[in-house]
Amino acid sequence: MIPFVKKIYHILIISLIITLAFVFAGCEKIDLSEIRTDCYYLGQCNDGTYIVKFDAVGSDKADGKCYKVENEPVAKEKLFSIEAGHKKCSVKINNVEIPVKVIPSVISSDSIIGEYTIAKEKHYFQLYKYDYPEYKEFEAQFEKEKYKVAVTKDIVYGNAKGFWSYNPEKNETFAKTYTDKLGELMKYNLSPRDIDLKMDIYVPQDDTSKLRPLLMLIHGGAFFNGDKASEAYTKWSTHFAKMGFVVASINYRMGYLPSADQIDCAGYRAVQDANAAMRYLVHNAAKYRINTNWIFVGGTSAGAITALNLAFMRNKNRPESTRGSLFKSDLGDIESVSPQYKENFSIKAVANMWGAVHDINMISNAKTSIISFHGDADNIVPYGYDHPFNDVLDPIKIALRNNDSKEAKSVKDIFSLPLNKALTNKMYGSSLVDKMAKAKGNRSKLFTYPGGGHSLHVDKDNNLVPYFYFIQDSVTKFFIEELIPAPISIEHDKSNQLCYRIKGGNIADIYWKVENGIILESNKKQAKIVFLSSKNSKKIIVSGHYSNGIGFLKELKF
Repeated sequence: MIPFVKKIYHILIISLIITLAFVFAGCEKIDLSEIRTDCYYLGQCNDGTYIVKFDAVGSDKADGKCYKVENEPVAKEKLFSIEAGHKKCSVKINNVEIPVKVIPSVISSDSIIGEYTIAKEKHYFQLYKYDYPEYKEFEAQFEKEKYKVAVTKDIVYGNAKGFWSYNPEKNETFAKTYTDKLGELMKYNLSPRDIDLKMDIYVPQDDTSKLRPLLMLIHGGAFFNGDKASEAYTKWSTHFAKMGFVVASINYRMGYLPSADQIDCAGYRAVQDANAAMRYLVHNAAKYRINTNWIFVGGTSAGAITALNLAFMRNKNRPESTRGSLFKSDLGDIESVSPQYKENFSIKAVANMWGAVHDINMISNAKTSIISFHGDADNIVPYGYDHPFNDVLDPIKIALRNNDSKEAKSVKDIFSLPLNKALTNKMYGSSLVDKMAKAKGNRSKLFTYPGGGHSLHVDKDNNLVPYFYFIQDSVTKFFIEELIPAPISIEHDKSNQLCYRIKGGNIADIYWKVENGIILESNKKQAKIVFLSSKNSKKIIVSGHYSNGIGFLKELKF
């Protein structure tokens, strides 16, 4: 072959090879097999934002469903497919090919990216694997009874001199009870005995809270009777522990000789003991996982008087009868019962059940909230301003109540002043406590029982009555409002159908989750969510913590 012809031949061969290379390159089909069927893809496709879920994938075709994101809470479902061609892919929605040919640059398990041209303008076709935002679920606290309860009984929290600290109530008159204990009163009046002061502690089991609120309960009984393990206090203690509280039900010193000063001293000793019990609990806060900023106290009758005094009485408010003189020893400051732990505390809220105070002005000593229950016909502890023990110590009323008018006249001739007025000082009952608390800017709520007497939670035989559970529910709600003053809720923004807002709550952290939907955006205050049309239920879930560390878990169902 001549050189010239040989050269032309080589050129033709090279050109043919190049041409065939281009031809074969142009014939290479796109492989779609890496597209996933176990996730959603989210991105731009032609005329808007789409959510795509593939159900079947082959090397040259991927079929599934798509949902166009518009200003509707639920996106309508449509068929979606991609078919692979030579260096191009066609996209179909509801089996109708959209007017573009996508030139993919990336097809992988995480993305499908390409470009297309409309009216000579270049656009991007982008679908990225949707990753659900991080979600952590926390325990919703204080919403219902849900824990088992462990009880430790007879924990000694202090020691002091007195008459007794344990005297379960019996179905007998106060006069009979007093007469039965008169020997002990006389025996230990001049030389009081040492008494171990005890409490029962109820704690929730298997709760996840790092710190828990504390509730101290103080039984009633005219500073003469009562026990920490009575039915009412056992049930209340168990209820609040099931809700997530640490609960301490305490006994305290009781008993007094018949005089106004002696009765005042008995009430003051109860305050000293309750103060010692609270200091013991605060000292052992780590052991019981107690948040010392969340301290609550409650009681009935004498226990309510003690609870109010524990929250509001200071040493400057001590009754004069408790201070020393030539003829009697000083009972000491409120904090003087041993062991003298030095921890301070403040009470967040008091449950006052037909209690009272001697000094109404001491309400200004603390910003403690109060919830009160009282019958307006109570003749044991006054609803307003009066002497206590009308039904117990007024012999004229006792005689009349026994339908003995002759005895009443005889008694009236003997006693120019009813015994309750001779033996007690006047007290300010719940109606005035509530009024003063509100005047001082404290949160206060009063439930008045019209025509109600004393001990509204039990009948004459000390059996629980339905009002017991009304009190329980009302106190629970009031205390939880102290812990969570503005609980969160999820609300749908009607002006922006994709927007769901958080109302209320001072939130530290929040996590969003949806069922049968996609979270497009989210923060502490709101989320942009589109639900996918199907027969399945639709739900928004948020979980997190309030700024005080309390966990929440809220749902909004559709």
